[in-house]
Parts: sequence; structure tokens; C-alpha cells
Amino acid sequence: MIPLGVDRDARTRPIATHFLVATNVLIFLFVSIGLHRGSVAAPWVMDQGTFVPAWAEVVTHPWTLVTYAFLHDPSGMAHVAFNMLFLWVFGRSVEGRLGSWWFLAFYLTGAAVAALGQWMTDPAPVIGASGAVAGVTGAFAALCPRARVKVLFLISIIDVSGLTLVIIFMAIDLLGQLSSSAGLGGRVAYSAHLGGYLFGIVTMVTLLALKIIPRTEFDLFYLCKQWHRRRTMRAALSGENSPWRKDALKGAVPETRTTDSPPKPMAPVDAKRELDEASECFGRGEFASAAARWERFASRCPAHPDADGAILLAAVTHARKLTDASKARDLAQRLLNRVPSAAPGLVEQARGLLTELGVSGSSGGGA
Repeated sequence: MIPLGVDRDARTRPIATHFLVATNVLIFLFVSIGLHRGSVAAPWVMDQGTFVPAWAEVVTHPWTLVTYAFLHDPSGMAHVAFNMLFLWVFGRSVEGRLGSWWFLAFYLTGAAVAALGQWMTDPAPVIGASGAVAGVTGAFAALCPRARVKVLFLISIIDVSGLTLVIIFMAIDLLGQLSSSAGLGGRVAYSAHLGGYLFGIVTMVTLLALKIIPRTEFDLFYLCKQWHRRRTMRAALSGENSPWRKDALKGAVPETRTTDSPPKPMAPVDAKRELDEASECFGRGEFASAAARWERFASRCPAHPDADGAILLAAVTHARKLTDASKARDLAQRLLNRVPSAAPGLVEQARGLLTELGVSGSSGGGA
């Protein structure tokens, strides 16, 4: 799976990412061409820059904890090309959140941490930016878990969420490390990759938790908060008045309530389709369409067991996704004013939403 691009580009020019990619490519060309032409400088650069996991080497050559990440296999382009592609795809978004200087410091620190991670499992010399790039990839997963990443998979291009993609990469490296520990591995520094992922994720989560980096609606904390909200909502709507139930509409006969101009009721099959499409729209991020479908369902099937739940879902969507507080208040109050009254769980949710919007919710008469 080869990443090609993301939908969360940097808001500022990614100077540090450009610098790192250019530096890695130039050093690779210098070493590769120098070795081919018999240069004395190229072997010296490889010797002085390679990280050797041994106390004596680290004490006498401490710079190798970082310089190894700027060296790549000079026998071919694949090693440096893939590392720089990953850095280019994910680095721009991370740099956009950290700023160029802090991103550069984070990258170099990640290289050192990855080297130490490799040292714990394998005493072989290490070169390559993979560990540092894994740190950037892990940071991307924490900062942009819902971002869509275009990935070349076999012969097709697919969209995968940032968090899902990083989990797949980590699983592959974990399996590689287990195989390597069993004596079946090759020349890949899997421990450096895993150490980099862990460093990137933990560092970004810590910075977000301490609010050193401002939180956004795209980061891991927001994803967890959203998951908790959905779980709470589904728990409240898990009874018979639940539009999340796939079988909720079986045997239901829509009825109309007394109004000046009653809307045309939906057939059961159409009502079920409306609910399913509303849920699918919400899942795709088409919140305005989802809210409109829930409102239309509630209006055309007012006597249906799921009508009240649909009103609540529309109200919550307007409040938390569409930032339309006025519409959300109207829908929540409409739910509280229903006759007969809505289910206690729904009423409690509606009152909680009104409190969240700065309104004291109370039930009243009216249809």
C-alpha cells in the first residue's frame, strides 16, 4: 500500500519537509555516484554517518543517532524513494500543525528514538530514514486520524482513513519484527519503525492533551469525543424509539397527526429507505442532507415509533455539526412539546441538548 496524497494539506509552506527531502536525496546521490566513481569521500560519509548499536560507538560517534537517517542503500533508488514519498505525503500536514522549526526538531528526535528502538532488538548497523518517517506517520495518525489518504493498492487507487492506514502499517511491521525475532527476517529495521510510530503517536497525544497544540475537529481527541457522543446517543435511543435499528420499521403503519396541512405519509419501505439514507449521509459527513432526511421522515411519519428519535438526531446534527443553534433549539423544543410525550430517554437527551445550547428545556402543550 503506497500513499499518494492526503486531503489535509499544510496551511503554510512546508519548508522543513522540503529541506529534509532535498537533503536526503542530495546525500544519496553524492554517496551513490561517489561509490560508483571510486571517490574517497563517499565511503567516509557512510562510515561516519552509520549508526552502530554499541556503547563505545555511541560515545565516540553520538552524531550517528541522527546522521544515519540521512543515509540510504546506495545500490538502488527504492530505499530513499519510498522513505521520501512517505515523508512528503505525511510530513506536510504534521509540519502545518507544529511549525517548521518544531517539526524539524520532532523529526530529528524521532530519528534518535527509532535508533534506540532498533538497538534494543538488533546490534546490526542501521541506515535509512524509515524510523524518523514512521514517527511522522504516527504523528499524522494522532493529528489527522479521519483524513482521507489516497493509496495505490495493487492496480487501483483507494481512499483510506489516516488512522486505519497507520494501524495497517504498524501491524505489518509488528509481524515483520516477530518473524525477524524467529530468525526469518531480512534487512529491514522493524524495531526502528515501531519505535518511530510509538514516539510520534505518544508525543502528539501528549501535546494535544496539554493543549500545547490546539485541538481541532480532525485530531484523535475529537474522534474519541465523537465516538463517545455517538455511543451515548445510541444507548439513549436503543429502545423501541431508535432509528438506528434496522428492523424498526417492520410492520409499522404510518399515521398522520392533526395539522392544518398534513404532509403525505410515507410507505413503510420508503420510510425505511429514508432512515437508512440519513444514516449513510451522516457517515459520509453529509450532515445537512442527513438532518433534512431525519426531519422529513419525522414530518411524514409522525406516528412512527422512530419519529421522535429522528427529531433528536436532526437536532443534535444541527447543533454539533452544522452549528445552527436556532434550528437545533427549535427541534429539541418540538420534541419536548410532543403529545403524547416522547420516551423518557429522548426527553432527557433533548433537555441536555437545550442546556448545552444555553436554553432551559421544559415540556409544554401543543402538537
